[in-house]
Amino acid sequence: MPDGNSRALIPSVTTLADYQKQRGFQAYQRASGQGDGGAATVLEAVRQARLRGRGGAGMLTATKWQIVRDAVTKRGGPAFLVCNAYDADPKSLVATTLLTNQPYLVLEGMLLAAQAVGAREAYLYLHSTNKTGYAAINAALNATRDAGLLGGLTVNVVGVDLGFMGGEESTMLEAIKGRRAMAQQRPPFPAQVGLGEMPTAVSNLETLVQVVNIARDPAAFAKTGTQISPGTKYVSVYDAAGNGTLLEVPFGTTIAAILKQAGITVTAQTTRGVVVGGPEGGVLPLTQLTTAFDYDPLAQAGAIVGSGTIEVLGPQTCMVDWARERTQYLTEQSCGKCIPCRTGTKRIAGTLAGIMSDVGIAGDLDLLNEFADYVPDGSMCGFGWNATHPLKTALRYYPDDFQKHLQGECPTGTCVPVRSHRFAKKGVL
Repeated sequence: MPDGNSRALIPSVTTLADYQKQRGFQAYQRASGQGDGGAATVLEAVRQARLRGRGGAGMLTATKWQIVRDAVTKRGGPAFLVCNAYDADPKSLVATTLLTNQPYLVLEGMLLAAQAVGAREAYLYLHSTNKTGYAAINAALNATRDAGLLGGLTVNVVGVDLGFMGGEESTMLEAIKGRRAMAQQRPPFPAQVGLGEMPTAVSNLETLVQVVNIARDPAAFAKTGTQISPGTKYVSVYDAAGNGTLLEVPFGTTIAAILKQAGITVTAQTTRGVVVGGPEGGVLPLTQLTTAFDYDPLAQAGAIVGSGTIEVLGPQTCMVDWARERTQYLTEQSCGKCIPCRTGTKRIAGTLAGIMSDVGIAGDLDLLNEFADYVPDGSMCGFGWNATHPLKTALRYYPDDFQKHLQGECPTGTCVPVRSHRFAKKGVL
């Protein structure tokens, strides 16, 4: 979880009385007062707002919820709701901060979502090391229940520590079911067949917070962001020393503007690159910092929205070593179910280690490019689809780092060899 050098800019509202003074639960009570029509009202508001899920994939929330409702109509209920508050990225400040500072806001979002999909039971799924968030959400849950504001919704709080893969949608549902936490083949998607083999809506807690904002003031929500991605996004921004801050920025804000808002100055003398998207994000050079923080522009640049984490890399960063270190981490976090992901990331990390240790050959670059497509093409979940972004962007934007290492020289003079021989068995993954 984030270290003690992080700071967050979200006001703390941790009592029910204070939350109600700020229009707390009014949106939910207003929708509840409409009876069966309340669900349609909430769903239509989310559809009109064009809210995209904030968990990283960016799917339209109303589309996912409509699939749940249609599945209930076709197959019968009950439906379930899962709020993903796991924060798989160790550097993400979002879930910890929202749960700790705004637990009632999260709960109201869950209530509105449950009403929209017809769920009577919900799960709030979080990282077990998030002690402050766990305490805050449980206190808020008890106070809300005692005040009779849950409207019959049963909310279960589940804490697990499953590494990076613990935040993947199907892995999460397997963990809640008490099964081995591994990614599952889709279709069927959880919206059709999830918990108890019933339709299940899985939404990120930041998405649910935005649902409350939409229900309160849809016009204000529509005025921010872009036409394709309306609204705002929480981003965790780190300087080169590892100091982090949490910001809320409109979609479409440039990376440069986000860094400036965080009080971080980047120049060619202080910064080698900026990583956007968390552990599976891509590294961008300073020439790409005019890229808008939005799904499509970032994808074109080679990065992702992902966890919303933005990290500045210092001037002495060798991109071969950075890509190796990042891929080695992902190798250790893979659930291991898909062979291309399990073995492909390992082969990438090993090849990069050889290049970094100056025992690489030119043919290694062809191998890396091959694996850059092999891993995502053969993986069944988002972990494998995104796992090669660090490699791809390092190769794309910093080719000289690789060439210099192949000539026996670290471009920044910082690499320490980690192996003295090549991993040379042909065809072995």
